[in-house]
Amino acid sequence: MIHEKSAGVIVYRTHPKEGLQYLLLYMKDGYWNFPKGHVEERESETEAALRELNEETGLSDVKLIPDWRQQTHFFFKQERGGASELIKKDLILYLANVPVDSRIDISDKVSKHEVINGYGWLDFKMALKYMKFKNLKEILAEADSYLNTQK
Repeated sequence: MIHEKSAGVIVYRTHPKEGLQYLLLYMKDGYWNFPKGHVEERESETEAALRELNEETGLSDVKLIPDWRQQTHFFFKQERGGASELIKKDLILYLANVPVDSRIDISDKVSKHEVINGYGWLDFKMALKYMKFKNLKEILAEADSYLNTQK
């Protein structure tokens, strides 16, 4: 079994009319997810999460919420070297706020062979409805609960 580590960010904003909204990316495989990706060698989890966020969305003006970090793991199979390999991936997620007028730029992700087809700013209930993976829904619920107790 191969072990990998990814890091990502649950990005939120507070819209003046729509309230608390979360950024989800629509992936080419037909599911919604948080911006995330592989932690590179000699890179901290936080550095990887912020790098991936910038690469996938163009966002750099983000405020990480101190001491908020969630971790989960999942298994999947992937073809590597002509064989199907079982992979265990550890995923670390951080929570970050962006200004309501932040611009998302996925134009080069859609036009290339990248995996991102779109994005949306969704309220908690809609985000849960669109998200596929139970463990990520649970982490989003933790984030939403945390943010609602901070008001």
